[in-house]
Amino acid sequence: MSSIREVRLMLQTAQIWEEEGNRLALLTLVNVKGSAYRRPGAKMVMASHGRMQGTLSGGCLEGDLFLHAERAMNEGTPLLCRYDLTEDEMWGLGIGCKGQVEIWIEPLSMTDPFWKGLSQAVTQDQPVIWGGEVPLGTRFFAPERALWQVSGEKPIPFGWDEVESYGSTGVSEGFWWDVMRPPERLIIAGAGHDARPVAKLAQAAGFDVVVLDPRDLVNTDEHFPGTVHLVKSALEARDDEVRDSMWVIMNHHQRRDEEALQQASRSRPRFVGVLGPRARTEEMIAHTKLAPGLPLYSPVGLDLGAESPDEVAISIVSELMVARAHTEGGSLNGQDRIHR
Repeated sequence: MSSIREVRLMLQTAQIWEEEGNRLALLTLVNVKGSAYRRPGAKMVMASHGRMQGTLSGGCLEGDLFLHAERAMNEGTPLLCRYDLTEDEMWGLGIGCKGQVEIWIEPLSMTDPFWKGLSQAVTQDQPVIWGGEVPLGTRFFAPERALWQVSGEKPIPFGWDEVESYGSTGVSEGFWWDVMRPPERLIIAGAGHDARPVAKLAQAAGFDVVVLDPRDLVNTDEHFPGTVHLVKSALEARDDEVRDSMWVIMNHHQRRDEEALQQASRSRPRFVGVLGPRARTEEMIAHTKLAPGLPLYSPVGLDLGAESPDEVAISIVSELMVARAHTEGGSLNGQDRIHR
């Protein structure tokens, strides 16, 4: 699975490069065995003038990949590159990730109806499936539950139901696919000074951040740049503004925290973290009617020994990332693979 906004930026950049007279290639990591820098679905764009947007390996393969991308650009033919990074004698790079990867390289033209349509599809924050028969053959994309746009003759052997049961990335009957999804929305209830590093770090980690606080003097672009501002009480927030989100409640004001907890409870939350000691949260729960099965984390954050606001922000955002990825967290020490 990849971020739809990451792909959107790549295609926007590709559009600019093509208008400057460059040829283009889209590179997608489609298979990983063992350990690798990124997971299947990761993408990047290369242009004939040598510039690149995105990364697949952290820099150790991109130079060699550009040679293959040039071939795809010049010949107009897709190809599949395989790298066995366990072969130190071959690469002589001392590469840290000792896995095997396959990278699909396709010529990219933003004037082609298929790629133009995909570029338009990713302008909306809704899931889009994209893929094809690797490396040659039918290509396809579709926004969630919408009509499939197909380039090629071979019919697609599955639909959205099958994709959702198989997973966000996968292979079926020779077809590879990736579901590009919008980032998770994080509601930070409270615009205090200690919420600022949480917002900044969460944005860097790929969350869409919404600051919910009725105080117009602190819930501002100056204090929280790049975020959405809901300058209202939690109970005044519309359902569409907060539904299906992750929450961190840190008002330092019990009534506002209780209102935020109540609103979070009825908005189908993916995560509800509450700052402060568990006893205080238990007291708020006693004053608030909550939906059953609430994914409540109190005190919010991982046990990192955090004390300063920046350290606490790292603790909180780390736990948000664990919840987003559906992992157990913990140390990577001793594990054979970085990614699942």
